[in-house]
Amino acid sequence: MSTDWSKLNDALLRQKEYSDSIFDHTLSTEKQKEEQLKTLALALHAEVTGICEGTNFKDHKKTHFPVNIPRILYKSADAYRYVLAILNLWDIDEKMFTDALSQKDDFLHYRKMLNEKSWSGQPIALFDMDDVLAEFRTSFCNFVTKETGRFIDPLSNEYYNASAFKQHGIGNEEYIRKFTNSHGFLNIELNQKYYNLMKQLKDRGFWIQIVTARASKNETCFYDTYSWLMRHNVPADSVAFATEKFIWYADQDFYAKSPVIAIDDAPKHAAEYVKHGVPTVVPQKTYNEEVKNIEGVQYVLEHEDPLPKILSVLKI
Repeated sequence: MSTDWSKLNDALLRQKEYSDSIFDHTLSTEKQKEEQLKTLALALHAEVTGICEGTNFKDHKKTHFPVNIPRILYKSADAYRYVLAILNLWDIDEKMFTDALSQKDDFLHYRKMLNEKSWSGQPIALFDMDDVLAEFRTSFCNFVTKETGRFIDPLSNEYYNASAFKQHGIGNEEYIRKFTNSHGFLNIELNQKYYNLMKQLKDRGFWIQIVTARASKNETCFYDTYSWLMRHNVPADSVAFATEKFIWYADQDFYAKSPVIAIDDAPKHAAEYVKHGVPTVVPQKTYNEEVKNIEGVQYVLEHEDPLPKILSVLKI
């Protein structure tokens, strides 16, 4: 049966058939696969260089020749087949790869939109993501409950919910990794109330700065975050990943140059913001009541509209 190269799955299978005929296809350890990857990656690099050699890429040379389009074409085909071989080596199938392409597309378009913006003196809203814009806690607890068969209550009065995990002998960090690797961050429900608040502030001329403590070095988390923002049409002006949010803010060009409000559910970040003069809206949660009477905190009950409090505290 002939191969339909327009179908990624067929291309992967045909490339695997060829690779197995010339390489050791019984690689079993990660170390062996890493060594094979070096060979494939170097070969891919050579083919990419070959693509360039079809053009006058050496600007220092005075001689020029017509661009060799067939060379570009066939070297590109070679490069593509090495990419297929790399995907096969790590058992990356058609769905995984096309999903990654889709997410990369989300990221590129969202980043392009952000790069076209620049702060020009607007008041600033520092928006947290998890349990402000995105219902992380509910999604994560439901995920762990389903995975383990042990109920993890999202309405616990502990921020990290450590007691519940300890009681059931479950590792919190272990399941954060599993949640992340299963694209949990991509499928979190949008919090409509704070999404609407963001749009209201945007309409009033605020610079919408997302500041999230998510792990940007984890590629799955990073690209899931941007895909989620893109797919929910979140009208941000900039996105930052920072575990120490006030320190991040204090290092920005717009620090202390314009009225600012933070919106964050975490007691730690709220206390740090207001300690340094940044008024903070804190959505009511079972785990953050200890900050509701701290000066500078605008504690917003579930039934309350946060917008009037923001406009009042900033005198806008």
